[in-house]
Amino acid sequence: MGAFYETLPPSLITWLLQQKVFCIGSAPLSGAGHINVSPKGVTDRGGAGPFFGVIKESKSVPGKVYPPSTSTSTSTAGGGDDHDETDADNNNKDIVVRKFWYVDLTGSGIETTSHLHEPGNGRITVMFMAFDGPPRILRLYGKGRVLEYGTPAFDEIVASQGVKLIPGTRSIIVVDIDQVGTSCGFSVPKYDFVEYRPTLHEFFEKRVANEKAGKREDGIERYWAFKNAWSMDGLPGMQRGLHTAVTDNVKPIKKMVGPHAPRVNGQYKPQRVFVLRHLILAAVLSAVSTVVMMFFLLRLVGVDIDIKEILKR
Repeated sequence: MGAFYETLPPSLITWLLQQKVFCIGSAPLSGAGHINVSPKGVTDRGGAGPFFGVIKESKSVPGKVYPPSTSTSTSTAGGGDDHDETDADNNNKDIVVRKFWYVDLTGSGIETTSHLHEPGNGRITVMFMAFDGPPRILRLYGKGRVLEYGTPAFDEIVASQGVKLIPGTRSIIVVDIDQVGTSCGFSVPKYDFVEYRPTLHEFFEKRVANEKAGKREDGIERYWAFKNAWSMDGLPGMQRGLHTAVTDNVKPIKKMVGPHAPRVNGQYKPQRVFVLRHLILAAVLSAVSTVVMMFFLLRLVGVDIDIKEILKR
């Protein structure tokens, strides 16, 4: 049944890498914001390498990282066995998994990235389900980081994890895991995998080709500016898209309708969010100002107050 761990048990690595689809959940800090759930599918496009994976660190040697496991998502995915002795990771007691990553392909939305960029936020949940073999649901809870395409951090993880990029890749999301949860999955129906969908890849292959050919109007950079610069709640999204929106004067697409659409003078405006430190600061300032005002009023009416005497008491 259900169990929780602080890190991902090595016995689950092989099963996780066999899956062909998983879901991402995130939300803005504002209570008026919208919770987002995104399905993420694996690809076999152009012999691409691993689409997602885990970073295996050493328990005994700080800074040591083991070579990445090869993703087996292009083989037949099964439910797996927690005690599969053929998995070398199971027998390595020095392995600890605190990080999960996945390739974020371009789409019309930018919700996850916006929530991870939001100051004080970064919350994210990753969910895997077994659609064949023994039932299982696996959730990874933690804080996410967006490594955008073209940045040094992006290039570093691509090299270290052996990622083979495909056209339309806009970032790699890294999840710093603080909790792992497994549950039975008895309510998840069984499904057979049929084939990968090529539509997304074909669309962005053309966008990238247009960009390289100098057809910027139909390139991927302006697409990012048009659809990926702002979230549906008005939070800043892809940094590269925001930059292009300014340099190329690209207005963002309208993503919401009705009274919940965050619009001011035709532009998206982020929701104002107050976090705990703001409330503490407000309380402290309020208390200090109250004390100062009381002393001032007492002195004004002729009451002499000896602060040193008060402190002695």
